[in-house]
Amino acid sequence: MSAPPPSNLPDLRGLTLLVVDDDADALEVLSTFLTACSAHVLFARSASGGLAYIDTAPRLDAVITDLSMPGMDGVEFVSKIRRHPLPSRRQIPVIALTGFEENYLKTEAFDAYLRKPVDLDRLCSTIQSIITQRRGSD
Repeated sequence: MSAPPPSNLPDLRGLTLLVVDDDADALEVLSTFLTACSAHVLFARSASGGLAYIDTAPRLDAVITDLSMPGMDGVEFVSKIRRHPLPSRRQIPVIALTGFEENYLKTEAFDAYLRKPVDLDRLCSTIQSIITQRRGSD
């Protein structure tokens, strides 16, 4: 059992989050912050690496992904998640991070969009809100 985060950080204890971003600095900042909030954080530097976690991780409560990545962008990545053979994996909440939000507003496969640079408190409140909504509708 993890210790609660310091009182000034959001409490994400008990959540397993997947962070996908090709930018090493962004990945480190997000992973470090979410870990400090007591979340269990998995991370990948590509969408294909993220899909490997979608297939193999025993539990995922949410995915936080960059949209602009080489090879497979975040839109294609979430599309593959939404077509996963396991219904539980298709339903994983996905939060998109982008500096180009207006380019992706027509994509309804995401549960939320946050503009980069990401306000970390807003990211946590978004995660908590989406997970609370999902659990309430189960």
